[in-house]
Amino acid sequence: MLTNEELDKIFDMISQNVKYFRRYNHSKYADEFGRISQERLAELCDVSQSLIANIESEKVKQTFSISVIASISKVLNIPLDEFFKEHDFNK
Repeated sequence: MLTNEELDKIFDMISQNVKYFRRYNHSKYADEFGRISQERLAELCDVSQSLIANIESEKVKQTFSISVIASISKVLNIPLDEFFKEHDFNK
């Protein structure tokens, strides 16, 4: 059984990755700057914009299903396992 601390770490990691991959994206849905808005991502994933915002928020502990992350993965054209890895995006 995972501890609350371990679950928080997983949710935080996914949150950071969704936010990063949405902002730095070159899928067919990205704009000319390589970004997809929260609204557009929500529309393409058939979820609410507030769910995407909550997933990306560091302040909100939003639970979500693996199917939501799988949908985000497909739309952003990022392998699903990348959302479950720690990345150092500051390099």
